[in-house]
Amino acid sequence: MRLLLLATVLFTLGPSHAASSRPAPKDEFRALLSELVAADTSNPPGNETAAARVAQRWLREAGIESELIEPSPGRGNLLARLKGNGKGKPVLVLAHLDTVPAVRDEWASDPWTLTEKAGLLYGRGVQDNKGMAAAAILALRRLKQEGGTRSRDIILYLGADEEAGSEQGLDWMLEHRPELKEAELALNEGGLTELAPDRGSVRFVALQAAERVSRNVTLKASGPGGHSSAPPVEAGPLVRVAAAVARVGALTFPAHLTPAARLHVQGRAPATPGELGEALRRIAASPDAPPEDAVATAARLEPALGAVLRTTCVPTVFKAGTKSNVIPATAEATINCRLLPDADPRAVRERIVAAVNDPGVQVEMDVSPPDSPMSPVGDTAMFRAVQAAAAKVWPKAPVLPRMSTGTTESAALRRAGIHAYGIDLFALTPDDARTAHAPNERVPVASLQPGAEFVYRTLQALTR
Repeated sequence: MRLLLLATVLFTLGPSHAASSRPAPKDEFRALLSELVAADTSNPPGNETAAARVAQRWLREAGIESELIEPSPGRGNLLARLKGNGKGKPVLVLAHLDTVPAVRDEWASDPWTLTEKAGLLYGRGVQDNKGMAAAAILALRRLKQEGGTRSRDIILYLGADEEAGSEQGLDWMLEHRPELKEAELALNEGGLTELAPDRGSVRFVALQAAERVSRNVTLKASGPGGHSSAPPVEAGPLVRVAAAVARVGALTFPAHLTPAARLHVQGRAPATPGELGEALRRIAASPDAPPEDAVATAARLEPALGAVLRTTCVPTVFKAGTKSNVIPATAEATINCRLLPDADPRAVRERIVAAVNDPGVQVEMDVSPPDSPMSPVGDTAMFRAVQAAAAKVWPKAPVLPRMSTGTTESAALRRAGIHAYGIDLFALTPDDARTAHAPNERVPVASLQPGAEFVYRTLQALTR
């Protein structure tokens, strides 16, 4: 009996003592984020296990057990579950632990040391996506501590390999851990919480419900080549592909509003001032046939917004030549297209072929239909939860649906039948947001605690 009592006392004191060494709650987010940033998970090679063990320790100290799963050594995925009463299907909250690489000489501070300067926190992954991981961990700790009855389980998934294709991460997990597919809803990255440039107010909270589809187009040409001192009369492969690249680079696709983009524009138009506001109001007034000049204005003033109003194709890679005195016999260029999720890839290829206007240049493109479903928008459980959370954290900011310019793992979740949505827990200015994947990635210090509260309140509302 004494041994049992002693064991009980030690068990009780252990976590409490560990927790007492932690910072006060208001500093927890920063402390946890600092630990996650310090774990260099640049992908390649990834080494996400280092960050997963940090997350596992913070969860364990709150009495939440988790499972570390490595498809290959060092590629750690973390899975935890906070039980509900089963009234509703689970909600999945996810973040990825890997980051894009960082070059130390390109940064003003150490990328793997959380550094504060002039009200901003710098570090690789603070935006993409370790901030979301830290907020999700703290939200589960808080919900666990509060106890009570939850209407549904919360599944926390902190994943590997998102930045390089998800083969060691979500794709592998969906195949080998089918419990992920039990979820009805998923809360992921991919949204946008826009902070005014003067950092005085949050303009809107955009919830990602759809995303564009990435398709590469390859332009190829071949010819005899030869010595540069005796150029042929006809243009060689390099010149032909270069001319084709220039023509495709100037190609503009017709404007088209998906349901998410339509609601986003209509929601922002009334409160947006100046030239951009006027352009948005014109687009909102004619959503089935958006005025091309208004769309062009929106793209000029806010490129990320303009990008989701049409399919885009951008030259990204050029391969030709080996020496300065050799006319190359082959040339090749890559065009990265981002298709609207309801676009017809065959029609996109036809427009590219017409722009190339050269039968000697091959145009290769995957024209299979896009498999990128859109999550429901409007009066849904996720929208209601995010609206309730945002009303507490940023009371004057409207919540709008959004289609993101790039791709996230939400597309794979939607294909698995899960209604996935993306948020940005941090209020960021457009300049802040552009530092994701760039040197000196940053978030405002003042955005930390509201971001943590936003994630917590969203999960709380989803599990009432």
